[in-house]
Amino acid sequence: MSHTLTAALIATLIAATAHVAAQAETHVPCNTLPAAVLHQAKIEAGDATIRGCVKDKENGKLTYEVETLKNGKRRDILLGDSGSVLELEQEVAADSLPPAVSDAIARAAHGGKVGKVESVTRGGVIASYETTIVTKGRRREIAFSPQGDPVKAD
Repeated sequence: MSHTLTAALIATLIAATAHVAAQAETHVPCNTLPAAVLHQAKIEAGDATIRGCVKDKENGKLTYEVETLKNGKRRDILLGDSGSVLELEQEVAADSLPPAVSDAIARAAHGGKVGKVESVTRGGVIASYETTIVTKGRRREIAFSPQGDPVKAD
C-alpha cells in the first residue's frame, strides 16, 4: 500500500472517530427527553430553573444530563434512559468542604486559581469533589474523595 493511500486511510479513520465522538454528547431540547427521564428530572430539579439538556451515548449506554440553576448555584442531574438518577453534580461553597478536601485542593493548586467546586453524588453518597485549577493559562481538572484522596475526575 502506498504512503499516500495509507495517509488517506488514517485521515479518514481519524475524521470518522472525531465525528462519532462529537455525536456522542449532544445538546437537545428538554421536551425531547423520554417521558420517564423528563418526569424524574423535574422531580429532582424541584423549583430550580432547568437550563439545558444533554443526550450522551458512551459504551453503548444512553444517558441524559439535565443542567439546573438555583440561587446562582449549578446542579447537574445525570439520568439513565429509564429515568434512574445515576449521578448528581452540585456546586458547593468552599467553606462547606471537609477539611481534608480543602487541604488537598490547596496543595494541588500550588498558587493557581481554583474554580468552582462541585460535589459528585452517586447512590445518595458523595463520591468525590471536583474543581478546576488554572495555572499560567493552563487548565486542569482535579478530584478528591471526601477523605481528601486523589480520584479520577469525571
